[in-house]
Amino acid sequence: MLSRAQQILLKRAQREAGLSDDDYRDAIETVAGCRSSTAPALTDRHLDKLLAYFEAIHWRAVDAGALQPACSAAAVFKQRGYWAAKNTGQETSRDRFNESNLGQGIADLERQLAMLGYGQGYCAAIRKNVTRGRDDARALHLYCAALERTLKSKVERAARAADPY
Repeated sequence: MLSRAQQILLKRAQREAGLSDDDYRDAIETVAGCRSSTAPALTDRHLDKLLAYFEAIHWRAVDAGALQPACSAAAVFKQRGYWAAKNTGQETSRDRFNESNLGQGIADLERQLAMLGYGQGYCAAIRKNVTRGRDDARALHLYCAALERTLKSKVERAARAADPY
């Protein structure tokens, strides 16, 4: 589901592209299978596709003389081709943000395990066991969750050993 800020961005893009409400809803239906920006089925990837599509419509209208290029600093379509090139393939900005945060979280967990005496070899064995050779975002999430469980277990075990009562 899109956030409120993303819904507003999509409506601003509709306005800048000069799309009627029916054309806007038809585009959402074509891309996401729903007719509203508030539908739970609408994802970040759908937003990227819709913005790239609206951008193409906008710049075609500008080239045809039907629309003026936006001059506002807050314009959605300030730069030709921005949205089309921003998130290529299946990766969105949010995916890249989450991946960078996930990488930092994994590094922190590995560091904490190292402080308890469990080195890189131990973490590599966990990663191999959990990911089974996969190297994608899902595999990283699985590895992070396994590290969290392992760290919790090792900390609890160390606490029990220090205070058996």
